[in-house]
Amino acid sequence: MITVDEGSTSSSRGEKLHHESPSALRAGLVKDFPEITLLCSDAYLTAVLGVPNRTFEYARDEKIGKALAWRRTFNVEALRSRFRYDMEEGVLNLILANESGSANSFEPSPALLKLAKSRALRILPERDADGRVVLLAETQLVKWCEVTAEAFLQHHVLILEAAFDVIRNTPGASPESITLLVDASGPLQAPPIAALQGMAQLLQRAYPDRIHKICLGPVNFVVRSLYHVVAHFLSHTSQDKITLVGVHPTLASLRQRSPSDAKSASCSIAHQAKTRHDSELS
Repeated sequence: MITVDEGSTSSSRGEKLHHESPSALRAGLVKDFPEITLLCSDAYLTAVLGVPNRTFEYARDEKIGKALAWRRTFNVEALRSRFRYDMEEGVLNLILANESGSANSFEPSPALLKLAKSRALRILPERDADGRVVLLAETQLVKWCEVTAEAFLQHHVLILEAAFDVIRNTPGASPESITLLVDASGPLQAPPIAALQGMAQLLQRAYPDRIHKICLGPVNFVVRSLYHVVAHFLSHTSQDKITLVGVHPTLASLRQRSPSDAKSASCSIAHQAKTRHDSELS
């Protein structure tokens, strides 16, 4: 007869849970990235660790570690030091260099200054059904004849950082991920490939597991074509976060759509894009 030491089994399970805890993940990175203490809450790290089939090492090295390294490469803190988000107006106000308090002063380009006042991407005062912070992007407000891909990405980073500041400043009050509504109505200028690649990088490398859902619409031929291009840069998991709709994306329309509706719409768009791609190759 084989006996099992329940105390030993319980102890091993406890050690494994401790090893895979948010505190263990933070401890594994804090020496190289001390900023993790301010940027990554236990709730966020728990969400990153909780993705099915994801190992502790992958969450630590590939997700959080690379995200923190990306922030340094992109010079996020210097970028943030020059702007302050106005929640009421939905714009970014420039802070004078001598008032920013940053030793590594960032000089914004004219294109970024235009975007800062454009309201092309802003935080909505309302939350989604689960209490998430919601961002609204209006593509018609981006004038690509005046904007560079670099400025476009910098603007997105600034607004995303402002949204995550809202979450960090009210710990536990809302989920650690956000919802993004993309209104593609009106004249739509096709962004450069560099901007689309950069957006995919923001979603997957810079802010892993921070974007809960992206609702894009109203769908037309141009929107569908752009989605097909972006999809090449996205993992299947990231693609599943994008829902294409035939109406202006609003919180109300988001609540009315069931998961099955969203999935069928996405599958339909993906099928149409694949059919078009196959016909182009034939």
